[in-house]
Amino acid sequence: MVIEAWARIADLTAATDAGFRAGLKDVETAQRRTLAGLVSANRSTVFGKDHRFAEIGSAETFRDLVPIADYATLLPYISRAIGGGDAVLTTEPIRFIEQTGGSSGGSKSIPYTDTGLRAFTDCLYPWLADLIRRRPRVTRGHSYFALSPVGRSLDQRIGAHRLGSSVPFAYFDALRDSLIALSAVPMELRLLSDFETWQRQTCLHLLAAEDLALVWVWSPTYFTEILRAMRRDRTMLLPELSSMLAATHLAAAVRDRIETLEKALCDPQGDLSAIWPGLDIISCWTDASSKGFAAELQALFPRAFIQSKGLMSTEAAVSFPYGVGPGSILASQSGFFEFVDDDGPSHFAWQLEVGRTYRLIVTTGSGLYRYDTQDMVKVVGFDGDTPRLQFVGRAGMVSDLCGEKLTEAFVALCLGKIGLGQQQAYALVVAATEPHPHYRLFIEASPAGSGGAWGKKLDAELGANPQYEYARRIGQLGPVLATPVEDLYGRLKRHRLKSGISIAGMKAPVLLRQADSDLIAALEATGP
Repeated sequence: MVIEAWARIADLTAATDAGFRAGLKDVETAQRRTLAGLVSANRSTVFGKDHRFAEIGSAETFRDLVPIADYATLLPYISRAIGGGDAVLTTEPIRFIEQTGGSSGGSKSIPYTDTGLRAFTDCLYPWLADLIRRRPRVTRGHSYFALSPVGRSLDQRIGAHRLGSSVPFAYFDALRDSLIALSAVPMELRLLSDFETWQRQTCLHLLAAEDLALVWVWSPTYFTEILRAMRRDRTMLLPELSSMLAATHLAAAVRDRIETLEKALCDPQGDLSAIWPGLDIISCWTDASSKGFAAELQALFPRAFIQSKGLMSTEAAVSFPYGVGPGSILASQSGFFEFVDDDGPSHFAWQLEVGRTYRLIVTTGSGLYRYDTQDMVKVVGFDGDTPRLQFVGRAGMVSDLCGEKLTEAFVALCLGKIGLGQQQAYALVVAATEPHPHYRLFIEASPAGSGGAWGKKLDAELGANPQYEYARRIGQLGPVLATPVEDLYGRLKRHRLKSGISIAGMKAPVLLRQADSDLIAALEATGP
């Protein structure tokens, strides 16, 4: 069944892959064609009329007539569309709504249309075709594609539309049945609303899948948390797994499997390769704040290939792993992309320079027009004339209590310099105003040294920012207060899960501009 399912995937992705490869040598034509299709299809919408789409005949005119927008600017249109308005942002109907779960604040509701869904399909098909071509061992086993508990009512709606897709693998279209057949975890688990039940069942099914070959998640923390639960709860999981396997396996095979798992899971520092000896690929985010967690996965599975996910967010499919070379390839047929630096108007994809860093602007088939993602990407190479990109952080994540303007990228750099935020320990910096403006440093409880020592080290590194150093020197900012926390990321994840946001795409933030009292209490609570 596994071989047949992978063969169907290879067949179904071949044509899309060939078309994408053919377009690599002429990104300008691909991008102009994509934009022309989006503008033409949506001229009669409310947004199209307000922004004179009928007069737009080129990328340059589009840039002149449509201003760059943040979510707040687009929100009146989005709210009207979600509320049931016809042809507000797109002529196509909204299929469902997704909510973001990023690190920069509250959730945002993003509508999805058929064209918007195809944008993701047009990335995922070439990715899978290339994966099979370059890593054929992946076709020998089952796969795990991140499935989160719903964490909300199954029939929850936002306005006139369903929250989330009603079908699994909605982004994969015709591959859905094959991926369900390959899944090591039954689709029914995504319907669970209780986190503890979902986690236990996910652990059991993954531990049962000895032939697991592919793990496909968004954040690496999603998988490291599952692995942590396997180690922590092994004394309860393994007897239950033994009973589960007894119905379909010979007694000797069950005994051997349980012994293998017990040996692997009881070593808190050892690698976990023995659990899935055929695990070939772990696909996840590897850049910016995810870098340390990806390194942790590599240490746990030294024989597996950690493949960078590229830049795919709730808002847009931007880049994906493809071919050879650094970074990920621009998804030139999945949206229209512009790139902003400090030098004049936005640049188009055919105008980029290797080594330069840009802020990303997207236009999508789901009705986001010149949307400022605040994502920063670096051009690290080209395939043909299509740029390869690396995500470097968020431009919008800036904390400014007293004029210091700390960016997420700078804070991550400082944490790295003192040995935090990498494989050794997750660390989170939070701006605090009470009783006096200062920064809180929360650290996984494992690293050696007292909290005070880590706080002093970070305080010194942050002083490389002259505004921070000045604010500290004159007493505007208090010293960094460091607190070791057991299961730091797990506490953060569980706190956010209560809001109903999926944890599959949850990023591990490095910096929070502000934190509500409930979050601080959750991080500081006694016990797990």
